[in-house]
Amino acid sequence: MASPAVRDLEPAPSPGSSARRLLVPLCLVVVLARATYVLRPLRNDEGGYLLIARQWHTGGEFMYGDYFVDRPPLLMLIFKIASLTEWDQAIRVLAIPFVLLFVVAGWRAGTLLGGPAGGRWAAVVAAGIMCSPALAAEQSDGELFGASLVMAALALALSAWHADSRRARLWWAIAAGAVAAAAPLIKQSLLEGLLLLAGLVLAGWWGRDADRRRAFLVGGAGLVGALLPCALAALWLMAARIAPEDAWHDLVGSRGVAFDALWSTSPGDSIRRIGQLLVLGTVTGLLPVVLTWLLDARRGPGRGSVEAKLITLLLVFGIVGIASGGAYWPPYLLQLAPAAVLAAGALAPSVSAPGAWMRGFSRMIAAAALGGTLVSGVVYATDPSAWSSQRLGEWLADSKAASDTGFVAYGFPSVLEAADMPSSYPHLWSAAMRTLDPEQTRLRATLAGPRAPAWIVQVNGFDAWGIDDGSRLRDLIRQRYRVAAEVCGHVVWLRQDVTRELAAPPRC
Repeated sequence: MASPAVRDLEPAPSPGSSARRLLVPLCLVVVLARATYVLRPLRNDEGGYLLIARQWHTGGEFMYGDYFVDRPPLLMLIFKIASLTEWDQAIRVLAIPFVLLFVVAGWRAGTLLGGPAGGRWAAVVAAGIMCSPALAAEQSDGELFGASLVMAALALALSAWHADSRRARLWWAIAAGAVAAAAPLIKQSLLEGLLLLAGLVLAGWWGRDADRRRAFLVGGAGLVGALLPCALAALWLMAARIAPEDAWHDLVGSRGVAFDALWSTSPGDSIRRIGQLLVLGTVTGLLPVVLTWLLDARRGPGRGSVEAKLITLLLVFGIVGIASGGAYWPPYLLQLAPAAVLAAGALAPSVSAPGAWMRGFSRMIAAAALGGTLVSGVVYATDPSAWSSQRLGEWLADSKAASDTGFVAYGFPSVLEAADMPSSYPHLWSAAMRTLDPEQTRLRATLAGPRAPAWIVQVNGFDAWGIDDGSRLRDLIRQRYRVAAEVCGHVVWLRQDVTRELAAPPRC
């Protein structure tokens, strides 16, 4: 045993070594957790985006070819990269580096806000949120990819603001602007990186001379960085011959129409999903972290700082963004994730009562993620019904002819992706159909015309949401199609003028 004198001479562990002791094992745990998600079946959005990415071409009826989707081009580019391989689960593998980016950026931002302890708590919260199946974080959706860029933008913006040299501040700010502007090119509402940059610049501009000079440099460099992804997006629109007003309508304007359509045709579903979001956000610890900051953090020391006020702004903006979404699916909650990580990093190191609550809820996030990963793993390993959409798609793949097309009523494009089967109807999601084809005029014309799909998979009633009130669609289907099989609890229809050798029904 070393004597006290010898121990006094031993060097204290550096902040870098302390960070490595946390980040390396934490990132390994994240990779292990994400690896268990890779072989699980793709969810509906994942399958639909991948199906669209595989046929993405210039000159089609819509932005990406023959199918309509209201998602920005950077998200579709990520799925296009995944589609370069025939392995559908490649998109899940591609999500892993994005999640690691989220964790490391969360640690960096937390360290800048709350010191080494803040960095540790922020990293734990970041890892927990991004590995929480209850938040649908196991799937590779726009919310996950976009939140990762937002988290990186927040860390870069804070690094620029706290940089010691003008050169470092310049490059941090350029990077922050570029990444912040790229995030809404994945999901339109993810503007938090730009908001933080703007908030820091405005606060500095009204401060002391030194702060004003810093704000001028960060604001100018951030603007230059933000113009880079915007310029690339504009060049793509020109090359693809897409009018800016058409892109704006598809990516922004149509979402307002969809909001009205969802609430006017199925308000009960929307209200039920709001309740589901509140429950999931609570049991995962995410909403308790948010509420702890909003209700109690302002009482603690330093809560009146510029960064603290901006964290509150980001959380409020995230809540408004979720509320304006309309459909309220579980991944929507990931919009709160970057600001929640900042809140944990800033408050958890505090010795105050709110700090203790924040530490407790941060542990809750980690425990919920671990428990959710284990439970969902058991479910997928033991419950065949969890694989029903995948098995249904595989059955179609084994039963189809090479030139067959299909239609899923309504939604569930992951079935078509698993079947490697295109659709002759351009709306793969039910929300798009209810918004852009509310009278089903185009759907009926497709089913009655020469390009009618060979297969119809019925996963919802044909009169769901009262959309076929006059029974015109049902009458047409009964005239032109026959029931071929019931697979995984869903009726599969086959066009009457074709015959196919059906595969054996799967276990699901």
